[in-house]
Amino acid sequence: MKFLNALSVLVLASLMIACGEQKSETSATVATQPAAKVEVAKTPQAPKGPLAKFEFTEKEYDFGEITEGDKVTHVFNYKNTGEVPLTITNVRTTCGCTAPNWDRTPLAPGESAELTVSFNSQNKKGTQVKRITISANVEDGMDVVTIKAKVNPKAENATM
Repeated sequence: MKFLNALSVLVLASLMIACGEQKSETSATVATQPAAKVEVAKTPQAPKGPLAKFEFTEKEYDFGEITEGDKVTHVFNYKNTGEVPLTITNVRTTCGCTAPNWDRTPLAPGESAELTVSFNSQNKKGTQVKRITISANVEDGMDVVTIKAKVNPKAENATM
């Protein structure tokens, strides 16, 4: 009986050692496999070399209170205080109710220009804030101006 117990312990110990060696081999195999490639989104870097630079007289304009349906316009004045001609490549707005207009020719250093922004308050109510993003050859690749208005509902005609 002692012999059987000793034999059982010996077989069990052999199995445990063999299993332990298999785990070790598996770990070694996993550890030597190359890591999967992970794509990381690249952050746009600032352009190298001399840049143009916006200098706005104001970057935010508040129309105050207007009535729904009113069309209002504001002119943002800016100057190129950079070292190279300022080239605006695109102007985006946050909705179709806001329309930008600008001179698309490059602006030499020291020269000034205008960005005209029109806002149509048709079907708009309450406080409206619209961002206008200007893409150009400036640090960070863009600049932003903002317009605001409190749009009051149109007065209903009284019926008799």
